[in-house]
Amino acid sequence: MSLEEFNANKSPVKDFYHGKTVLLTGGSGFLGKLFIEKLIKCGVREILLLLRSKKGVSPEERLHALLKKEAVFINYQQQPELYLDRLKVIEGDISRPGLAISNDDLDYVIKHTNIVLHSAADVRFDESMKESVETNVRGTDHLLNIAEKCANLEVFVYVSSAFSQCIKESVEEKFYTPNIDPLELIKMMENEPRLDELEAVSKKMVEPWPNTYSFTKALAEEVVRRRRDKMPIAIVRPSIVTSTYADPIVGWTDNFYGFNGVVSGAGTGVLRIFHIRDEYKADIIPADIVINGTLVAAHYAAKHPAEENVFNCTMDENHTTWGDIRNDCLSQKGVVAVKKSLWIPTYNTTRYYYVASFLQVFYHLLPAVFFDLVMRCRGEKPQILRLYRKVHRFSDVLRFFTNHQFQFATKRMRQVVDGMEIVDRHLFPCDMKSVVWSKFGVNHIRGCRVYLLGEPWDTNEEALQIYRRRRLIHLLMLGVIYSMYVVVGLRLLEAAGVPDLRSFLGCTQFA
Repeated sequence: MSLEEFNANKSPVKDFYHGKTVLLTGGSGFLGKLFIEKLIKCGVREILLLLRSKKGVSPEERLHALLKKEAVFINYQQQPELYLDRLKVIEGDISRPGLAISNDDLDYVIKHTNIVLHSAADVRFDESMKESVETNVRGTDHLLNIAEKCANLEVFVYVSSAFSQCIKESVEEKFYTPNIDPLELIKMMENEPRLDELEAVSKKMVEPWPNTYSFTKALAEEVVRRRRDKMPIAIVRPSIVTSTYADPIVGWTDNFYGFNGVVSGAGTGVLRIFHIRDEYKADIIPADIVINGTLVAAHYAAKHPAEENVFNCTMDENHTTWGDIRNDCLSQKGVVAVKKSLWIPTYNTTRYYYVASFLQVFYHLLPAVFFDLVMRCRGEKPQILRLYRKVHRFSDVLRFFTNHQFQFATKRMRQVVDGMEIVDRHLFPCDMKSVVWSKFGVNHIRGCRVYLLGEPWDTNEEALQIYRRRRLIHLLMLGVIYSMYVVVGLRLLEAAGVPDLRSFLGCTQFA
């Protein structure tokens, strides 16, 4: 939808954000970029972006680089002032005490902020307990301290995760009390003499959560819950966030996390065997459904502060399976190809852990050794084996979520969606029932190709020519390998005293 068309409509949700000042964390992240684009469209007065310096690059320089680079900022090239006039950098770091905000910036935030959108998080599943607590728990607590001081605050929104409560098979839209006091854990983490002790027992502490990410997300929700009497709050729990469905552009994404990594790995011929239960529900959700759903839920929570405003943003009302997603992706073999692929896509799945581990030797490790040997012969630095180490770590992280089945209640989110006016349904599409999964699968593959792998669509035919050559070589190699199997099998049968195959066939013909 164009900016002109969006502006031509008036709606309750759009009017709620129009002219407001929004404090946004995680603005340089995947969801953060989408929040920026949508809030700009809504005509907010200002977006206060909490950004830190990174690798010697100032927050302002990082922001300008993002605006120029990302296709999701669809109006930036023609109207840069539309963004620059409404984006104000607040230098800070969500993982630092007090968010490391200067006194002047803090005064500005407290004086002007109307809405807080907290989407920043450490999303690395294998992060240390200290770093996960600093960002996901303490960062949330310190942001709430600031929000309490904002005299004009209308709502505090925390973007959590549906898997914050993944220790339960059925997750309701309500608060759950964790088994550890989050504020006590923060104190332990800040106590340097006990830090080594904390890391030593962290694995035991996290159980039964599968990783520090989901564990600290659950603790952060508890931190938010304790401020319910101080300010209107909303918690939105998306499941595995993938590329956009349609808003503002089709198939956009900027990272290889989660499902994006699986699709990109399979499409480039890198990921060839994956441990997953194809018959299980695929807990994925398009990013624009999450963004629009969050903005709509925040509007609702501001109007109904006394309610328990926890919203599961998942596709349980309109789900698909991992097997169906796999088939949708494989339907694009020979239609979509990638020039920077390792080999042709050959994506296999199994529900058995030990089978997957065994087949990794033949599908991943042996080919990696072969490709690295070829690179050495060319005088190049071998890197495929190192790549597969990353692939296997990535697979280990996802294994828990692709081999467990969860049921997420969505009654509260459905109530909000059903209560939207018709114009809001058009401007903020977030009805989970509207997604056509086969369409999504095709667009997701193309989006990964264009936006993640950096290959414009007009190079697809050239990539297909490479694919066809490699496919022919692949089939010839399989023919040679299977012929060798037959020869070896016949020799083994002969050594075991089984009659010669020709004699056997002759006897069969005579009979």
